[in-house]
Amino acid sequence: MQDRNGWPHGAPNRRVFLAALAFLALAGCKRARTETDEAGPRIDSAQATAAYNALTQGMTAIAFDGLTASHVGRQLAILARTPDRADPPPPPRGMVKRMGDASIYTAELAEIGPDSIKIRAAYPTSGNFKIIEIPRADIQAIHMGK
Repeated sequence: MQDRNGWPHGAPNRRVFLAALAFLALAGCKRARTETDEAGPRIDSAQATAAYNALTQGMTAIAFDGLTASHVGRQLAILARTPDRADPPPPPRGMVKRMGDASIYTAELAEIGPDSIKIRAAYPTSGNFKIIEIPRADIQAIHMGK
């Protein structure tokens, strides 16, 4: 006697069998982590600066103290020291580029504070915004779009 899937009566369901097989296959297939996996590619500050300069061609350099409320909503690029803290959920693609000890942020200026600025970028499919606060002490350069 066979069930509706063609298996002999009393045999496990095909879905249960495939799920167990997938679990067993994936459970033992993890590669051991090495030091090079965690460190990532080595990029020095000169390479990060060169990438930032290429990205900001045609943009105007501006000092942190030169930012005013009239700049809110404009596109900008920021070269900053990479924070040591753990990252929150990932930002929209292209908003943050990590390059060794430096990070390049490209987004819209959302808010200016005395000790930090907040930038935002939209997630392409949801309409929600990711807001990142960058401390003034970490900022190395700011370029404003026209």
